[in-house]
Amino acid sequence: MADVLAALQYASHKLPVFPVHGVDEDGNCTCGSECSSPAKHPRTPNGLKDASTDTKVINEWWEKWPDSNIGLPTGSVSNWFVIDVDLKSGGLESWADLQDQYSSASDTLVSKTGGGGNHYVYQLNGHDIKNSANQLGQGIDIRSEGGYVVVSPSIHASQERYEWLGDLSDIKPVPDWVIEKLSTPEETEPS
Repeated sequence: MADVLAALQYASHKLPVFPVHGVDEDGNCTCGSECSSPAKHPRTPNGLKDASTDTKVINEWWEKWPDSNIGLPTGSVSNWFVIDVDLKSGGLESWADLQDQYSSASDTLVSKTGGGGNHYVYQLNGHDIKNSANQLGQGIDIRSEGGYVVVSPSIHASQERYEWLGDLSDIKPVPDWVIEKLSTPEETEPS
């Protein structure tokens, strides 16, 4: 599982964290039930709203729940905007199309998720962007204000680790083309 040292490392970068459930040796969520979000849902009463950079609080959480994964809120609290490209929903194909259109698509910090997809992490820099699903393409979710992501070295329900493909200093500002695409209303079929 992700350990307290990793959680404290994020906090040292002024990135608030909170504990989320992990997986046991059989691949079951530590919540003990057949949940819909194994190894990804919060352990604290207020979830991402409890996120903290306070070392005392973080140490207490991981002492109480040493098998926790690490959740990191997105949006203004962390200045993180994340494009979540999901392997199983066609996200890789959608992302490849976006990379063909916009050469800067992958020019930022990337996390390989335990599920085989990728998180592309950008600086939000004051933009008012909400969470959404499939707005940039099938299998691509947006994690921003009010959302969170699970971060390295957490372990996914697949038993694979989340892994950074770079350094936290590699995070670039969210590209203009992303802001434009997310602020343009989707076209609907006439009725």
